Amino acid sequence: PDVTVTITMDGVFINDAQVTVADLTADNGVVHVIDAVLLPPAPPTTTVVDVIVNSPDHELLEAAVGAAGLVDALSADGPFTVFAPTDAAVTALVEALEITAEDLLALENLGDILKYHVVAGEAMSTDLSDGQMIATLLGPDVTVTINEEGVFINNAQVTVADIEADNGVVHVIDAVLLPPAPPTNTILDVIQNSPEHMLLAAAVDAAGLAGALSGEDTLTVFAPTDAAITALVEALEITPADLLALETLGDILKYHVVAGLAMSTDLSDGQMIATLLGPDVTVTINEEGVFINDAQVTVADIMADNGVVHVIDAVLLPPTDNVEEAKASVQLMPNPATDVVRIGGLQGNANVVIRDLAGRMVLNNDNAGQLFNISHLGAGTYVVSVTQEGVTATTKLVVR
Repeated sequence: PDVTVTITMDGVFINDAQVTVADLTADNGVVHVIDAVLLPPAPPTTTVVDVIVNSPDHELLEAAVGAAGLVDALSADGPFTVFAPTDAAVTALVEALEITAEDLLALENLGDILKYHVVAGEAMSTDLSDGQMIATLLGPDVTVTINEEGVFINNAQVTVADIEADNGVVHVIDAVLLPPAPPTNTILDVIQNSPEHMLLAAAVDAAGLAGALSGEDTLTVFAPTDAAITALVEALEITPADLLALETLGDILKYHVVAGLAMSTDLSDGQMIATLLGPDVTVTINEEGVFINDAQVTVADIMADNGVVHVIDAVLLPPTDNVEEAKASVQLMPNPATDVVRIGGLQGNANVVIRDLAGRMVLNNDNAGQLFNISHLGAGTYVVSVTQEGVTATTKLVVR
């Protein structure tokens, strides 16, 4: 490094040291006496950023580090280990995504992608072992694989190892490392992860509604438990497989879904809420709890990324003919009813069984005629099974 000579009225200076005696000649040169020690400048530092900037194979990575605002962070003391994808690797990703390099630099998660290439601490190639999991600055681990083909970080091969810098080390890799997608917690996830909703999960899948419940639209779902669905299946005298095969299964499920976010604090007594099927459900709030139609909310406000789930203890049956009879056709008149119901088309006597939506039998008449009394039943929705000559017909009855 150079020294700087300054000459002023005060004298001659070498850097900041003044010459106090000049021109002491010797056989092999000259000596100037100065009043301070000259300290050489510190050698220039080389950071992991400098390694990237000075590499002709990492111009796109250099641009990305700048665009993501990570230059200062990676120029700090560290130490850092950087897995540096080449321009060819970045270009391959851009082409695969069918975007431009400018689009890549504008990505909102560009910083996260880059942090997934950086490890705190200095990890030389000799420090790596097969199967090793290393936490990145982003959080998720990268996996080291060492085999006869070389060293790999996830699926990217290390092509140049151990480029040392003052604040860490750089390993060149031949592919961009993409961080794993963050775990989701959609309404579909809530249902699928609940041990009490295995039948509902199967029904959602069978009805082709998984996409809707895992999409971006905000929804509220009233989710009947397995016990509730089992009670309905038993009341209908069908199997779960029969239920999943119903043509109107999708309509039944849509009657459990409301557009928008309806927290328990948003519900009020007597409130009518339109479902995705169309018809409203009715909210009742009393000293016993919160009810959706006749189903009680047993667990409220299970939050999801795209809405909320309320667990209910009974299946909601639509108030129209959207629900077809599961096994055979039977007509009740009037329906809704208050005291007496007539069974249309019945010849002679039949066995009539009425169950509530919890599966409890509330009437069993072996010799019912065309008319039967329901005045003792409370208001609500019931499942009526009529059996005559070995044939059972099932339908829904609304009591007011």
